Amino acid sequence: MKTIALISTTGGAGRTTLTSALAVLLARRGRPVAAADLDPQNMLGAHLGLDSFAQVGLGQAMAGRVEPWRDHTWRNADGVLFAPHGETTLAERTEYESRLAAKPRWLTDALAQIDFPPRGVVLIDTARFPSQQAAQAIAAADLVLCATPLEPAACATLARRFARLHQSAARVKVVVNRLNPARDMQRDALALLRAAVGNALELVHRVHFDAAVPESLARGGWIFDDVPHSQASHDLHGLANWLDAWLDGDLADSAEPAP
Repeated sequence: MKTIALISTTGGAGRTTLTSALAVLLARRGRPVAAADLDPQNMLGAHLGLDSFAQVGLGQAMAGRVEPWRDHTWRNADGVLFAPHGETTLAERTEYESRLAAKPRWLTDALAQIDFPPRGVVLIDTARFPSQQAAQAIAAADLVLCATPLEPAACATLARRFARLHQSAARVKVVVNRLNPARDMQRDALALLRAAVGNALELVHRVHFDAAVPESLARGGWIFDDVPHSQASHDLHGLANWLDAWLDGDLADSAEPAP
């Protein structure tokens, strides 16, 4: 079983949308998939099919108030096993951040309790980097995907924090999300991002902007089902294919998907 952490250095990067979409696409490729939500926004469960926000989940488990955490997992129609974050108070979040700092392998040990076959994969949606949640996700991950929109502020933030991120993670790939080639500003932002990331860590993939993405989610669907021939659908399938091959060990570390 391998673990993939999806992180971002800014809010609004589309990290939860990517996590849930990739979980479903990998499950549809016949791979056992679990997803864990370490973000207090508690949105992953809603993306994966819950009709209301889960009240109890990993947030309470991290605070030491729920044991075992596996009693608060769900499975969606595509077979994805997922653990929502749950609705937490400020006091609970303060408590679990302190516990996570004292137990840097808490998530690694928790994921080891999942009885998954070798082909299985766990996707982790976490609070923005740097944070205790992101540190736990990175420590548990075999691969880190850092999602960023091509907005100047987001790219500048990633550039400022990239060295620390690189030191923290074994493998890091950047996913450019909501790419809009019609915006000249994004070309400048992409140049800034490439200068910060460097040749050693090329961009793994780009997912184009599509207004149908939030519309599909609002209807409880997926863009790759509703608009299967759109560029964003093609991009998500391409990223899922790349991950599927990487999980099977068919790609070298430096390999990149076709544009």
